[in-house]
Amino acid sequence: MASSSVDAIDRRKHKLSSKGQDLISNLPDHIIGYILYFLSTKEAVRTSVLSKKWIYLWKFITKLDFDDKNHFSLNKIRKKGFVDFVDRVLLHLNSAHIQSFSLKMSEEYNYFYINSFNINKWISVVVNLRVRNLCIYLKKGLEIQLVSFDALFKCQSLEELVLNGCAFTLPSFVCLSSLTILKLSRITITCDSSNESKTLALNFPALRKYETLDCTFLNVKSVTLQVPLLEVVSISYDPFYHKSHCEIKFYATRLAKFCYSGYMSDTILLEAHSVAFADIALYDDNEKSLQEIGIFVCKLLSINPESLKLQMFGRTLQSVMFVRILNHSFEDIPPFGRLSHLELNSVGCKYLLAILLQSPCLETNFTGLSRETF
Repeated sequence: MASSSVDAIDRRKHKLSSKGQDLISNLPDHIIGYILYFLSTKEAVRTSVLSKKWIYLWKFITKLDFDDKNHFSLNKIRKKGFVDFVDRVLLHLNSAHIQSFSLKMSEEYNYFYINSFNINKWISVVVNLRVRNLCIYLKKGLEIQLVSFDALFKCQSLEELVLNGCAFTLPSFVCLSSLTILKLSRITITCDSSNESKTLALNFPALRKYETLDCTFLNVKSVTLQVPLLEVVSISYDPFYHKSHCEIKFYATRLAKFCYSGYMSDTILLEAHSVAFADIALYDDNEKSLQEIGIFVCKLLSINPESLKLQMFGRTLQSVMFVRILNHSFEDIPPFGRLSHLELNSVGCKYLLAILLQSPCLETNFTGLSRETF
């Protein structure tokens, strides 16, 4: 009696287990694809052991996420295993298109395990699959020349591009019709050897956000960006950045926010009707003359912001210096016809007075008035 009861329970468990397997195996393909989308690439590949139906389903994933830090240990053999894993996944991929491709390499590699050929090959694969969002992060010291950027910057499906630690050469004209977000960090950009004028024209008609950190335009005289829908520009340089000397001009009629932080480097020109918010933090490196810094600041202030935060850092007598800098260019201070909020740091009375005279709409209080005497 007891034996028959146990057998009955085992049969019910087996039946429920079988039903569970059937439920997984019979899920609609779009549901399975939805599940795989929220898994890492490594986890998605592992689903091939769930059932016969799942053996090949991972090959249709549209989100590729490769991160060597979480994937393998520091063992040299495992590093090679990571490179082989990326190769194997891309080789067997059957997706008609790629929603996103993320490659993060934060470990130490030598040329035997990884080189520009590998990464260029991977980029070519996803570009041919009309990738929409692409992110590449390379550890400092692993910076390599990416020759596949010739194809990448012709990829009209691209909507978001995030690059960290790369070097590439651009043709004189680039147009990405779908790009909405561009983030560049530790990037070196050069002109094509056939570009005798050393000028770059970038046309990004859908771009909304432009962010750069320590980007170098090497042997480039000027860059022009046609970005009619651009809303945010953020440009930063850290203290150890090797400065370039390029003129970067934005044609951005809808610009809402402009941020600049760091030492004087490339000349930034903004062709914008007005900006809602401007945040400028300038660090003096003792290499520029007072007149040069004054002209640089006044050019940045020509954007007619509604809200302005202006800071100066560097020398011991920074308040005295900043007053004298801007005294060189009082006549060049632009009118602030829309300025309603002002925040100043290390700025003396004369410059404050000049701004007030040019700001008929100023409503809120200012901060950071120095005790400079004249």
